[in-house]
Order: sequence, then C-alpha cells, then structure tokens
Amino acid sequence: MGTQRIVSLFLALVCIIGGIIFLRSKVSQTNTLRVCTWSNYFPDKSLEEFTAKTGIRVELTYISSNEELFAKLKAGATGFDIIQPSDYITRRLIALSMLAPLEPRLLTNLHHIDPYFFKLSYDPNLKYSVPFTFGTTGIAVNTSKVPVDTQDISWSFLFDSKDPKHTSLLDDMREVFAAVLFLKGISPNTRDLASLEDSKGTISQAKNRVLMFTSEPKALLLKGELSISHMYSVDAIQAARENPNIKFFIPREGGIIWTDNFAIPATSTRIEEAHQFINFFLEPEQNLKIVEENWLATPNKTAKAMLPESIQKNPQLYPPAEVVKTLSFLEELGETLPRISRMWTELKS
Repeated sequence: MGTQRIVSLFLALVCIIGGIIFLRSKVSQTNTLRVCTWSNYFPDKSLEEFTAKTGIRVELTYISSNEELFAKLKAGATGFDIIQPSDYITRRLIALSMLAPLEPRLLTNLHHIDPYFFKLSYDPNLKYSVPFTFGTTGIAVNTSKVPVDTQDISWSFLFDSKDPKHTSLLDDMREVFAAVLFLKGISPNTRDLASLEDSKGTISQAKNRVLMFTSEPKALLLKGELSISHMYSVDAIQAARENPNIKFFIPREGGIIWTDNFAIPATSTRIEEAHQFINFFLEPEQNLKIVEENWLATPNKTAKAMLPESIQKNPQLYPPAEVVKTLSFLEELGETLPRISRMWTELKS
C-alpha cells in the first residue's frame, strides 16, 4: 500500500510539472509576435525596449524581395503577425483581402505621419498599412576603385559597367526591369510586351558580364568584392557611413521611390498586439532611435523635425524636389506580371 501511494504521488507530481511546463510554453508562445521584415531595420535594443514595455517578445523573419514575401503568404504562411510589404505589393495584398484593416483607435501615434503619405495611391488614408520608411533605388559606387562623374550618372553606368566582375544587380525582378526601362526612356510600369522583351535582352547581356544578382550587396561592397552595385538607398547610405568612398546616385533618367510599410496579415491571431508594435515604433522618440541607428528616411514628420538640419537636408535621404520629379513608384501590372515573372525565371535559370 505504501508503495502504491508513493507511485501515485510520483505520477501526480509528474503531471503537475508537465502541466506547468506546458502552460509556460503556451504563455511564451502567445506572448510572441512574429515579424517578417527586411534586414537592418530593427536594432536589438529597440526590440528589447518594446518587450520591456509590453511583455511581448518579438521573433524576426527576413525577406530579400517583395515577391518572396508574397509567395510565402500566397502559399499559406500563417505564422506572421506583422509584415513589411513595399508599396506595390501592399496594393496587391489589399486587392486580395490578405491584410487586416487597421484600427485607428489603437494607433494613437498615427498623427505623426506626414500628410503626404496619406495620399499615396496604393493605400489612400492608410486603411491597411502604415509607412515605416521610404527610399529610392539607384547605383552605389566605390569611387576609390571606379571613377565616376558625380554630376551626371546614367543607368548605362550599371549595365555597361567598367568593372563588370565587381558589379551586382538587385535580385529583384521589378527593380531590374525598371532600371532597364528607365535607361530606354520607358515607364517602369509599362505593360508593353515588346518593350519588356527588349529589356529582357538587355538584362540577359548584363547577366553574362556582372558578378551576381543580390539584394544584400552591402557587406560585399564593404569587403571590396563589389565596386558597383544596383542598390536600395538605405543599404548604400549605411555602407557609406563605414566607407566614405562609397557614393549613392540616382541616375539622370530617373529611379524608383518606395515605401516599406507596417501591415497585419488577415491570418494574424495577434491583431491587438500587432497594433501595439506599430504604435510603439510610431512614437517619435522610438522612431528617431531607429532612424539614427540605421540612417533611414522617415515618414514620421515629428521624428524628422528632431533630426539635425544637416540630416534633414541630406539629399540621399530626402531627395530634393527636382530629383523627386524623376522618381516613380512601382505599380500593380495585372495580367502582365506573370509574363514578367516568366521572363525573370528564364533569365535566372
């Protein structure tokens, strides 16, 4: 009888301990917000401050292109609570009802966003997304290795590179086609198949000459393995902080302007916590920490006003009006997009 009691007590203790472990794991799981983002956006310290304030842990997953993000979501990925789609993909996700509508009552810091960003065509009045940062796409050059006329650079500088074995193109279908279309004087949002086929030929020729396609050229540029890179402004500016010989240029033919946004997938089960995350990083002081850490251009007008005047007037971060006139947002291409996707697959194969 004594032995039976000991066994019973032991089994009961095992059940209690198992239950505690299970409950702790469930609490840990439910207190985790899963964020799908781009690299170099959220410093560890900022995420730690969010967790300290809210008790919510953050897990980051990184993407290298909007197409990768869209493919994940389209394939049924349901583990994300926050995503950071760029403008044209945001439009597509809205059209497909893949984003949860935002609750303005939970975004008490939304008024800090510059009114300009409430008027963009992909999400008027910011019903489904909030801009986190914006930037441009152009060419980064290590001027200590490749001479360049800093007053007049063309997209031909990239596609007819003087140093092709140390040159990279973005691993981003829309951006690469856009660069060629700018070079040819054609809208980056054209649906003309003849123009796109011609652009495919130009990309094919460049592919056989350049070192690689990559959406993460910063480290290679800093190591000297690249000297000319098709690059997002945010990455180029970060690289230039470490090596002042690296300069970023928007070619004279024009370039892409983009926003990366906060959005909540319709499949998220952590809607309120996701709003807490967005609202936290809309606080001017928190936004300013990230902007200063990563040298991002901010759509947060209050945070921008807190920056030194020299940064507010930095043309690489905030292009002057005459340059803005040459910039274009990427737009949704409808039935033309699958055709470009096929061309891209053929180019990359």
